[in-house]
Amino acid sequence: MLRSRPRLSLVEHGKPVQFSDDIFLEVGLDKHKLKALLTDAGLRAAKHLGLKNNPITIEPKGVRAVGFAGLVRLTPSLELEVAPKFLGLDDQDSIWREDFFFLCTLSKYGRFLASEKLSASSGAPRDLATLVARSIISMYEAQKRRPLRSYRKVLETGFFIEGDPDPVDIVFPSSEGFEQEVIRFDRRNIWNAEIVTAAKDLLPEVREPVVASSLMRLIEDLSPQGRVSTRSKAIPSRQRAWKPLHDLAQDVIRGLGVNYKQGQSAAPGYLVTTWRVWEDLLTVALRLGFGNSSVKSQASFVLGEKTSAASGKKDDILVFPDFVIQNPKNGRRFLVDAKYKGHIEKGKLRIVESDIYEALAFAKASLCNLVVLIYPARPDEPKRPLGKCETFQTLSINDVNIVGIQVEIRNISKPGGINEFSSKIHDCLSSFDL
Repeated sequence: MLRSRPRLSLVEHGKPVQFSDDIFLEVGLDKHKLKALLTDAGLRAAKHLGLKNNPITIEPKGVRAVGFAGLVRLTPSLELEVAPKFLGLDDQDSIWREDFFFLCTLSKYGRFLASEKLSASSGAPRDLATLVARSIISMYEAQKRRPLRSYRKVLETGFFIEGDPDPVDIVFPSSEGFEQEVIRFDRRNIWNAEIVTAAKDLLPEVREPVVASSLMRLIEDLSPQGRVSTRSKAIPSRQRAWKPLHDLAQDVIRGLGVNYKQGQSAAPGYLVTTWRVWEDLLTVALRLGFGNSSVKSQASFVLGEKTSAASGKKDDILVFPDFVIQNPKNGRRFLVDAKYKGHIEKGKLRIVESDIYEALAFAKASLCNLVVLIYPARPDEPKRPLGKCETFQTLSINDVNIVGIQVEIRNISKPGGINEFSSKIHDCLSSFDL
């Protein structure tokens, strides 16, 4: 049985963690070396995600991660995982990794990838490489009856004339036949080559025998393939159903947290900015619940006007609430804004002043009198039912109502989880007096 790699674990925006002496002995590193590795990993993460500051901070009280989540390879044998604050770490139940990967793939690819396939049998390893491999396998199985084929020119030798042989070769053939240029329509192309390369990259990392054997079948099915080019081509529109799988394969090739090359800084790991994942999740949930036509994302409204003192030029002051939702029953509109942090202060749930001012600006510009701020529920308390909405504060300012709610996300990767999540958010928002 393969031994799992040592892994350091943090929670985004959590308390600083002091790693014990046992960990240093297990990984064979001293504190100074580990500090340097963590600093370097943070710099790679900042570069990959476009962050201004190192998201991994080393304080006297310990190590802390802010603003991102994912898996970073520190050395070929040591990993750092950062769980998003709304999922947390659970030593007894590692399904949070499946929830995290589900949300990331939903955010990046706009698909529910393997929502029905992600759950492993009890006791099976739930590491990131295995989850990625399962998604690749399930996406391939869904599309393999419509192969990703293309035309290519090849030189072949034989006595059957299929292409354009040289007239001289016809008169003076070799012992093996005529050399001729033939056009083939088959699965040997750059896109399948990248899928096979990604599967080969994942294979040594996967620790679940069933998944590993499925990867091997995929490789055998699509082989042989040529080398992967440094410049990839876009998949033709007629084959667009293969695009999510191809995109995921490209991410694996670039270093999706499963490949680490010593001395190179180009393997940032599987990392995401968590606030964007949260906003993308709400986008999908609201459109599923209310319908595409009833939800507008990032609509612009004019709040006022600004004038340049130097030139006298006047420009509109625009605001962009995350969502404008029109109630299909009575046509009235209300605003929803995705909030990620700042609703817990000294252990109490509250809407911070900056969110209040922003909500008032949205309400004034859009002429809506209801603004709902949706925060992810923190996993500090016992697990609630998926999608459970809790109103923790309501503010009335003149004729504007601002409502703060938090929503449970854990266990969203279960079969039908996204539909249950969207349905409960729809019911909660529909319950407000519109």
